[in-house]
Amino acid sequence: AAPPAAERGEPRTGDGSGWRARMLVVAAALIAFGGSLRNQFTYDEGLVIGEADPFLRSGSLSTLVSPRYFAASREGTYRPVVTLSYMVDRAFGEAPFVFKADSLLLHAACALLVLALARRLLPATERRFALIGALFFAVHPLATETVDNASFREDGLVTFFVLSGLLLALADRLWPAALCYALGLLSKESAVVFPILLLGARLVAARAAVDGAPARRSRLARELVVLGAITIAYLAVRFGPMNTPGSYARFPGGNRAATLLGMPAVLVRYARLVVWPWPLLADYSGYFDFGPRAALARLPALLAAAALLAAPVVAWRRGATTVAFGLAWFFVALLPVANVIAIPVPAAERFLYLPLAGVALALSAGAARVLARWPAASRPLLAGGVAVAIAFVALANRRHLDWHDNDRLWAVTAAQNPRSCGAQSAIGGARVRDGLEGRSRALLADGVAREELALRLCPPDPADPVRSAVILTRLGAARAMLGHLGPAREALQQALALEPRYALGVVWLGYVQFMGGDKRGAEASLRHAVIDLGPPDGAVAQVASQYMDKL
Repeated sequence: AAPPAAERGEPRTGDGSGWRARMLVVAAALIAFGGSLRNQFTYDEGLVIGEADPFLRSGSLSTLVSPRYFAASREGTYRPVVTLSYMVDRAFGEAPFVFKADSLLLHAACALLVLALARRLLPATERRFALIGALFFAVHPLATETVDNASFREDGLVTFFVLSGLLLALADRLWPAALCYALGLLSKESAVVFPILLLGARLVAARAAVDGAPARRSRLARELVVLGAITIAYLAVRFGPMNTPGSYARFPGGNRAATLLGMPAVLVRYARLVVWPWPLLADYSGYFDFGPRAALARLPALLAAAALLAAPVVAWRRGATTVAFGLAWFFVALLPVANVIAIPVPAAERFLYLPLAGVALALSAGAARVLARWPAASRPLLAGGVAVAIAFVALANRRHLDWHDNDRLWAVTAAQNPRSCGAQSAIGGARVRDGLEGRSRALLADGVAREELALRLCPPDPADPVRSAVILTRLGAARAMLGHLGPAREALQQALALEPRYALGVVWLGYVQFMGGDKRGAEASLRHAVIDLGPPDGAVAQVASQYMDKL
């Protein structure tokens, strides 16, 4: 039995541990992010939920551990825990609300874990300040990309398992913590930073202790051996039988060195968004300059990034151990997505979800230090904190409106980042759709112009075949409906060379073959799209209906 709170030196009340604190954190998360429940499927949800629906409904768990996983799930890398969560959601229905609700509950759970971890790492007399960091995490608008879009749930899941694993490890429950680490790795590769974070958490937890140091070293060594074995096993699977088919990504700067020189600007942008998260972007392609630039032009970003990296060192030297750990957490958690190894997108706000937990921890510890030195500042700080929380809730709810549907999302994104090939292509796709429905040559021509712009911004890339195939298929469809059959056939053949199993590209190629008089080729393409790659979704069925009955 634990000794009474007074004997442990803990305050009797107001320490942030009660049910009121937890309910406040959950309520804040729901108020800030409940608006996501009204949204439709957007971004990649149409791919990993819509196109993968037959697999999600099948309940074929064996596919999660076989090379068939990639074709069935439509994922570009091995994340079976994420796909399993979609399968569970699909058992409750196919409406977007079901998937959004799951992501919202996951966010609330992560905020509660931030509260618990901050309490675990703060001194007993400062634990009430854990609530500050948890509320910061719960309402921060940077989480909208992860919560509003279920196709980015991997960031919520990896954060959940990392936080859970740290709490279990600090409670000396090694094997449950190791299980959380394994599940985190199978959710997203970013979990690989868990052993580093655990080492930091151990240093913070034992910062003032000297007794039993050998025992602690022995425990940490045992933990690192177990976690190292899990890491090796994961890498053997991830880059062995479950390696991503084909090339996964290329460096946005053309090579690693050029890309890393451009990353300080990304880091500065990330830090600014933590402080003031507006405007927010769904696609950063083309936003940062990774091309050759003079060293002097990169100097401001390099100096700003160096100052940011120095912050945890300064905090550590000043004795603010927990603040230093939280700030270091932010940078460590960004390492897997810092393009040291090429990733498909150069930057994304969802990448900040796990790092945001470290900032929340630093904020809790920093508030405790400030008020310990200047007790009279409590009321001004409280008023300022409430004002910031209200602003963050308002911004989060404003951002939910942008994520309501694809047309709005991509229109907002293109307005803020005209060089976004994803936004330009999506707007072009909407023009093609409306042009098909209204038989409008003007809309179709605008669709062609948008898709050609998208291809200039992001040329066809074998390392990102799905995106390139989608752009080329939209271009081919618009050209086909305008009667430009030769260019249409060329674009569609390029799309299928990149992604042979893209059923929409196949069925549009069949339409072009039919319009060109090649009925045998059209019949073969139609059969391949509907039967071999089927069952067809609504888009494939709509295209097929234009010529199926005429064959």
